[in-house]
Amino acid sequence: MTESSEAKAVVVTPAVLQEYARAIFVGAGAPDPVARRVAGSLVLANRSGHDSHGAIRIPQYIRDVQTGQLDPRAEPAIAREGPAWVLVDGRWTFGHETARFAMAEAVRRARATGIALASTVRTNHIGRLGEWAEQAAAARAVGIVGVAFSHAAALLVAPHQGAGRALSTNPMAIGLPRGDEPPLVLDFATSIVPEGKVRVAKEKGAVLPAGTLLDRDGRATTDPQALYEGGVLLPFALHKGYALSFMIDALSIALSGADEPEARGGAGFESGAFFLAIEPTIFGSFERWTEALERLSTRVRSVPVAPGFTEVLLPGEPEARARAARAHSLSIAPATWATIVAAGQAVGVPPPPGL
Repeated sequence: MTESSEAKAVVVTPAVLQEYARAIFVGAGAPDPVARRVAGSLVLANRSGHDSHGAIRIPQYIRDVQTGQLDPRAEPAIAREGPAWVLVDGRWTFGHETARFAMAEAVRRARATGIALASTVRTNHIGRLGEWAEQAAAARAVGIVGVAFSHAAALLVAPHQGAGRALSTNPMAIGLPRGDEPPLVLDFATSIVPEGKVRVAKEKGAVLPAGTLLDRDGRATTDPQALYEGGVLLPFALHKGYALSFMIDALSIALSGADEPEARGGAGFESGAFFLAIEPTIFGSFERWTEALERLSTRVRSVPVAPGFTEVLLPGEPEARARAARAHSLSIAPATWATIVAAGQAVGVPPPPGL
């Protein structure tokens, strides 16, 4: 954030922000328990350093309620199931609710079968994927998550060697339980930057790193506004990120049937996700698993630190440190706060006193 935007940032405690978000979702028609959980997920994303999946999403979800894309009172349900798999119908409720339900079902089945898969259809935006990988890890299971959207508005990423939109940002996450230690967590989009971070940069008045975005004429640009004027994001690691994105799309949509006519939302909205849970004791004790993870962690930490860096971090450590640093205070860009306030006012909820 630039000095000028930092000076104008709205500073709020996580508790105040979470209560404000809860009230907005209740105002939009969500039952209070649902509103609390979704608000908690958004604030956890902010605290984890992923503002792209935090409170900035409140206006999006309220617009989706207003257009009928999101039914705040719907509940996810099992459409079909077997001992080691389940197909979950999100019924277009909050994607966070669908994801939480699906991962819980996958973990429950994996306890008996060793490994289990949950796929979802009619799924709205599921937020920070790392949360669902962490959900599995908290239950002492390995969690793997991927999600894709294939409707026109979500296709923002070019395939390698292409200059047109063909894929969504198709993120994935993996969570590894470590007993009493924080889980090891991989969580990233298969585009160089996710759309949400482009949105954050736009609302902060910042620029993007070079090499992440092409404008509508196929020229490289660092202006985040270019994405919303017909530009396109690029996959990370060239052909590798593109191929991974392709596979996540297939496992999220083609596998689940999210592209079938009865699973599509308005204007051809197609979305699906997969949640894989693995019981880490299928080949040995949990202690053996955690000891192996610690040996791996020690090995990667023990190498000399490269010039310009101070330490080697494990996957998930940046988020854990961000949560500690942001435990009592969150900064929201002024433009973002204005859209949140407008969303609240649209459902009759004023901003917190003094903000």
